[in-house]
Amino acid sequence: MLHIFTRSPFQSQAFSEAAAMINKNDSILLIQDAVIAATVENSPIFQFHEAGVKIYLLSEDIVARGLRGKLKVDVDVVDYKGFVGLTVDNDTQVKWA
Repeated sequence: MLHIFTRSPFQSQAFSEAAAMINKNDSILLIQDAVIAATVENSPIFQFHEAGVKIYLLSEDIVARGLRGKLKVDVDVVDYKGFVGLTVDNDTQVKWA
């Protein structure tokens, strides 16, 4: 399952709400303001990363927010083509706002 987050952890409780539903076989894609979660210490995504969940960030949103080089967690950065690939590879997607 692909979990797509769109809002910053400072704007939404989606990360904590999703915690009970995400398992290590799932993937997380951070887009729009959600990419901020990868740049702050003690971000909610660290618990997912430590549990072995694969985390992806949309490169265009990192650049648009001036966050290049500021990521605090080891994640995969994808472009729009990679975004589409993730949706094709995961039959089920959930969007968290």
